[in-house]
Order: sequence, then structure tokens, then C-alpha cells
Amino acid sequence: MVKLTAEQLQLISWLEQNSGVQPLDAVDSPESVVFVVRQGDLGKAIGKDGLMLHKLEKKIGKRVEFVEYNESLEGFLGNLFKPVAIEQVQMSAAANGGQAIMLKVDFKNKGLAIGKGGSKIKRARELAKRHFAIE
Repeated sequence: MVKLTAEQLQLISWLEQNSGVQPLDAVDSPESVVFVVRQGDLGKAIGKDGLMLHKLEKKIGKRVEFVEYNESLEGFLGNLFKPVAIEQVQMSAAANGGQAIMLKVDFKNKGLAIGKGGSKIKRARELAKRHFAIE
């Protein structure tokens, strides 16, 4: 089950009222907010010519990203890392008893997949934990 803060609920409510899209989740960080939307709602969430995206960015003063939910972990991770293509997803047991997920991407896209200071990896880890049984 996904737990939301009061601030995340406010952002979700604003997006619902202004776009008609009901996000499944919102993750806030100092530099951006990521909304997870249902399959098929991505275009509506962004809006024509990015109108909803720009309105929301102006309202909160941060970069806004939308990620389309997918019921499979592989599909969800693929959506999280777009536009980088995930070539392979490999899951194994981690030394700490949890699960380790390794993603294979083309070498030239490695930096884009990792993000500045590992930001995309951190975001993917948090969202995967929230939506799938992963520790």
C-alpha cells in the first residue's frame, strides 16, 4: 500500500481537479515531483502541448515528471527510465537478504539512466518499493 503525505495529497488533488487524471502516486524530492499515472492517462496528464505539465511546474516551482504505471515490474522500470531503453532486467537475491535488480542499458546511455548524482536510480528504487514487493 502506498502512503502519501499531506503535501503529496494536495498535489494529487490539484492534478485531478485540473486534468481529470487520478494519479496513483506522487513522490516529492527537493528538485522535482514524480507522478505515477494509470496506463493510458499519460497524454491527458501532460496536457495538450504540455499545458498541464507547465501549469503544475509553475504552481509548485519544481520540475514535474509523469510515469505511466505498468503491472509488471519490467514494464514499470522501462517506463521509469524512458527515454533510455532497458535491454534486460535481472533479479537476484542480495547479500542483505533482500532483492537486487540489475538493469542492462546500452553503454552510451549509462549516464542518462543513472541521472545526476544517481537521481534516477534513487527514484526508481523508491517507486519500485512502493508499488511492488521489493526490499
